[in-house]
Amino acid sequence: MPFGSTTQARIRELSALIHQYNYSYYCGNDSDESEKYCADETYDALVIELKALENQYPELKLEDSPTLHITGEPHSVFPSRKHLIPMLSLGNVYSLDELKSWDTSIQKLLGGQNTEYVCELKIDGVAISAIYRNGLLSAGVTRGDGSEGEEITPNIKTISCLPLKINDERDLDVRGEVYLPRKNFDAYNQQRISSGELPFKNPRNAAAGSLRLLDSTETRRRNLAVFIYTIAEGAPEESHAGNLEFLQQQEFPVNPETKKVGSIEEVLEFCRYWEEHKEELPYDIDGIVLKINSLKQQRQLGFTAKSPRWATAFKFTAEQAFSVLREVEVGVGRTGNLTPVAILDPVELNGTIVGRATLHNYDQVERFNLHLGDHVTLEKGGEIIPKIVAVDPTKRHSAAQKIKPPQCCPSCGTSAVRFQDEVEWRCPNSECPAQQKEQILHFVSRRAMDMDTIGPALIEQLMTKNLLQNAADLYLLRHEDLSGLERMADKSAANVLSSIEKSKKCELAQFVHALGIANVGEKTASILAQHFGTLERLMSGSPDDFEKVEAIGPVIAESIIDFFQDQRQRQLIADFLERGVSPAEVKILEIVDSPFSGKIVVLTGTLSEPRDVWKKRLIQAGANVTGSVSKKTDFVLAGENAGSKLEKAEKLEVAVIDETTALNLLEQIS
Repeated sequence: MPFGSTTQARIRELSALIHQYNYSYYCGNDSDESEKYCADETYDALVIELKALENQYPELKLEDSPTLHITGEPHSVFPSRKHLIPMLSLGNVYSLDELKSWDTSIQKLLGGQNTEYVCELKIDGVAISAIYRNGLLSAGVTRGDGSEGEEITPNIKTISCLPLKINDERDLDVRGEVYLPRKNFDAYNQQRISSGELPFKNPRNAAAGSLRLLDSTETRRRNLAVFIYTIAEGAPEESHAGNLEFLQQQEFPVNPETKKVGSIEEVLEFCRYWEEHKEELPYDIDGIVLKINSLKQQRQLGFTAKSPRWATAFKFTAEQAFSVLREVEVGVGRTGNLTPVAILDPVELNGTIVGRATLHNYDQVERFNLHLGDHVTLEKGGEIIPKIVAVDPTKRHSAAQKIKPPQCCPSCGTSAVRFQDEVEWRCPNSECPAQQKEQILHFVSRRAMDMDTIGPALIEQLMTKNLLQNAADLYLLRHEDLSGLERMADKSAANVLSSIEKSKKCELAQFVHALGIANVGEKTASILAQHFGTLERLMSGSPDDFEKVEAIGPVIAESIIDFFQDQRQRQLIADFLERGVSPAEVKILEIVDSPFSGKIVVLTGTLSEPRDVWKKRLIQAGANVTGSVSKKTDFVLAGENAGSKLEKAEKLEVAVIDETTALNLLEQIS
């Protein structure tokens, strides 16, 4: 070949890198906001190089080349395409009582069978079907009327987190919800406003319009994303949760907040939590989808004319009220974010009198073109603080003052900054008192160090009296420091000190989360703890060390390294340790050499020990334990009453072993 093997190798390398960057950008971590996996200029350079090589050597272009995500030919019409399996809509319930009634009816139909549920966030987006043949994405179809939709394959292929190729060759029809992340929606609307165009009303409308653009190159610019939530054709497992796990193994974007539960009480708790916390997500949701986990039970329950009996959607309520904007206050977050808060004429909403509403960021202020004195529409769908959802400019006074971003931090007076590619304005002063207060609040919160006796009012008093400069100072507090405070009796002071003392013995993940490292949430903290085992090893981790950690990309790694290299943070941690905080060491699972090293193993049937025990044992022996059987499977460990997985293994001539054989192989570990 005139081009040689090096060119082919470089094309494969570039394709793999770009695929990795695309996946990480949209689906690769659990940080509060989507962050890019690498710098824009680095990404663009890789794409330019790959396109140049593909143009020079078209015969070497891969069938799942990432340039297929990026380029596209304009088309004049979207042909209709019938769904082989109808895309039915879900029935809705609008209260927790209705949800309990739905569950009662399900239990009657199932005759008292044990029931598991899968709770999913209901993404406020556009439903699509993605069809795979021989491992390749062959078609994308809108929901349409449920039986027939529009084939929008070129536009579907521009969604970077949707794989063009998977490692399973079965025929698959997966269903998902295309959405526009809030950050991307704000950025795109800002572009429209700057060019004199009307902004989109909401992310859902923007996503729907983007999918029907005739120029797929323009669709690509919208930066759509998708969550896949089911397999309509080709499901390999007999449970919904198992099929979601298979989708994750094939690198489909599955919503990380999905949860399998065993009772309706847990379902109700899940619904309550997300109705209260939905604004913390980087995308819009309008409810919770509840599904029966067992596919056998799903088949038993069947369908009505319009929807499946085995699933329903709990819709959040969104009561509206009308008020007048009088002032905008600026709140300071623990990372320095300057957040606008609307001060309104008091109005009753969802049974409470409210006079404040979140504005999220100044891009949203600009999108609404807010002025003091504006007449606004409020919604409160379970949120603690309502939000402005609409403005009536026809009632605006001609001399009304437009709301602009702050010039300085309201707490410390430091000039406000806005970094490139960020929505938020920030206070860059890490010593800002308001930031310190928010950091302490985060440190003592339930999901961090869980000091339930310490709240904002107490922290405010302690900081005012100079008894508290940072979170480490909590461990210096004495009874006499507390007993003299307002509304602080001896018993209350003792409870506070007891809560502080109890927190000294904590989990490593708990402490790491409490530190408030940028882009490190609760899940990421747990992953880090499991990988590094000790705080010392985590603090001394190198970029190469973090590269080996699953779900930790360069952006998160950089945040962690920068945090632990900051001398102020190192001193703070030293103070914690000196004052008695002792994060427990996590035992790291050591991989050993064995006959299972590098082998793909599938478990099936009823085993004499719990599957988790066997899974842990095999992983420690170097195996990769997966949920589905394929040509690549090396062993199937089969117990009693093994079903379809065993049949498939025998059909594919995959080695089938029992527990005795597996134990004998494990005894050969060197």
